[in-house]
Parts: sequence; C-alpha cells; structure tokens
Amino acid sequence: MQTHFVFRQMESSTALRGYAEERLEKIKRYFAEPLRVSCTFTVDKVMHIAAFDVTLRNGLQLHAQESTENMYSSVDMALAKMERQVRRYKARIKHHKGSEGRSAKVRLGVIAAESMVDQIVEEEDAAAEAAATVAALATNGNGHGKPESRPVIIRQTEVTTERMTVDGAIMQMNLLHKQFYVFTNAGSGEINVVYVREDGNYGLIEPNGAEAEAAAAT
Repeated sequence: MQTHFVFRQMESSTALRGYAEERLEKIKRYFAEPLRVSCTFTVDKVMHIAAFDVTLRNGLQLHAQESTENMYSSVDMALAKMERQVRRYKARIKHHKGSEGRSAKVRLGVIAAESMVDQIVEEEDAAAEAAATVAALATNGNGHGKPESRPVIIRQTEVTTERMTVDGAIMQMNLLHKQFYVFTNAGSGEINVVYVREDGNYGLIEPNGAEAEAAAAT
C-alpha cells in the first residue's frame, strides 16, 4: 500500500501517521494490492480535519473526510464512514472493470458566491471609475460608463471523465461522498451527470439525442 501524508497548518506527527496506517488496515483487507492512499490532516482554528483518498487497482476512487476538535477522532470517523461505503458496495467494487474506449475531458470551474462577486466588482468599479476620471480630465471628457457586473471565476481545472455505466457512476459518486458526478457514458460515449435528488433518488443529465447529433455535425 502506497501511502502519502500531508500535514497542513500543523507539525508532522509520527504518532498520527502510525495511527492512521493502523486504521487503514481495515480498509486494505477488502482489496487486492496495489492501493494508493493519500491522507491529509489539516488544523483550521479549533477544528481538526482528516481526509482520506484511496485509488483502487481497478480505477475506482474512495474518499472520506471528517472534522472534529480531535484529530484522532476525525481519523476514526472518516475511516468508519469509508468502510461503511466499502461494505455497501463490496461485491460491485470487486467485480468492477474499467470500460474501454475514449474518455472525454471537461473543464470544471469555481465561480465566486454573489457576496464575493459584489465585493470584487465594487473594487474593480472603484478602480475603473478612478482611471476613467483621470482619462476624462485629461481629454476634457464629461463622464464614462459603469462596468457591468459579471461572474468571477476563482479557478478552473480540466479533468478526464471516467468511462463507465450509469450504475457505476452512481456507485463512484457515493464512494466519493459527492452530490453529483460527471462521467463519460460507456454506452453512448457522451458526457453525462448523475446527481442526488432532494427526494433521495438519483437524477441523470444527458444530451438530447437529436441535439447531440446536430452539434456533432456542425
């Protein structure tokens, strides 16, 4: 088992490493080697956050994270959460095989919340107004237009969507403890999204067949 540790806003701890590795043995016993494990420990004010990411040999990924006022408790709770999901999908995980074929790439962006957008736009507007005033005085102008408000993109990342069935995508979403999951549909080859509905069921977003064909033809 390849295990990587990251300590954020705290000192590296040999005792914590050993404790986490011991608890990870309960996860390891469900799977054949090799496993790649990433453990991230973060202290944020009084909260101690333990996050674990496990990549299995068949490509599936597991994720669990917990936050308490004690790091050892966070480790226990996070790995207990992960084990519950593993036991739930144990048979399907064991027999899961990656689908052959080309996987699509998508760009995921994070857009600032409205309050942050307002703050950033106000700062930009103030700077633009000051610059425009200077320019107007230099040219004897009478005024200027106010910049329009626009979404502020904090960051963007490009990811490759895994090629799998809808059932496989739902399982992967739950193993990652996510509310949605973007994937390449193994049957159609198109990008789909599965998500958790408010009523507890699952939703599926997929391109309309006719529209997808028209888009591909252009």
